[in-house]
Amino acid sequence: MKAANIFCAEKDEVLAGFEAVKDTVFATAALEEEKAGLQEEMNVVAGLIQQCINENARVALDQAEYQAKYNALADRFEKARERLEAASMEITEKQARREMAERCLAEIAKQEGVVSEFDEDLWYALVDYATVHGKNDVRFTFKDGTEIKV
Repeated sequence: MKAANIFCAEKDEVLAGFEAVKDTVFATAALEEEKAGLQEEMNVVAGLIQQCINENARVALDQAEYQAKYNALADRFEKARERLEAASMEITEKQARREMAERCLAEIAKQEGVVSEFDEDLWYALVDYATVHGKNDVRFTFKDGTEIKV
């Protein structure tokens, strides 16, 4: 309860600080813009691949040149797809972290005074996981990354 009491004692400062930085810390606009550009890149490359295939079907081309061109386009498409997946994952992770932080701070905002008894909602809002290393070594990791050994 010590960590919870520290959070609750300074909750106004913690809440104000979070409000001041949350839009910057959890911003996804640049990633969204990159994602849109990558989707456009994939559409363009898919069209170029289709043109390459159609040309090969209509005209007798050197198959080594055709294969090299096709492979280069396929590689370009795959790189864009991989980066699109990564950008999408980053967006999802930022949104999830923001939601988790907002839930945690909403629980802190509801607290009045110090915590004198176990509060299940506060526990779930603050603690990410517990690790048992041994009989006398249990550690609680809070959602902000702080670890306490009890």
